[in-house]
Amino acid sequence: MEEETTKTYEISFLARGEEGALSMVKHLNSAGAEIINEDKLDQIVLAHPIKKNKTAYFGCIHFSVDTDAIDKIKTALKFEEGILRYLIVTPPFIKTESGQTSTPMNRVERRPAKEAPKSTVSSNKDLEATIEELSESITTD
Repeated sequence: MEEETTKTYEISFLARGEEGALSMVKHLNSAGAEIINEDKLDQIVLAHPIKKNKTAYFGCIHFSVDTDAIDKIKTALKFEEGILRYLIVTPPFIKTESGQTSTPMNRVERRPAKEAPKSTVSSNKDLEATIEELSESITTD
């Protein structure tokens, strides 16, 4: 008996128009995804043209789906004309409708940051003395 594994993902995408964003939701629903949060679409000016488009609609959707369905979603989006680019990641946190964030169950605990190495600060007199010693050793050789 196979055990279904459901994970939370985030998909960020650039669409030609608002219809492209609707097709994104359609493909997620057809793969059996449960949409957790959908950010507002923003029309942006692209830094360089993508498929001869100078502007695009940027969107971001948090969803949970069976891990096996991700390949099905990628294949469907590859042939979708309305989607210029997309990226699917496992988010470190999930933004809820109330604006609060929550961490997913599979989050790894952070390790404490390493301390920066302590540098030795020399005074100008010490540096001048070192330079004089080096210059004397060079001139005597």
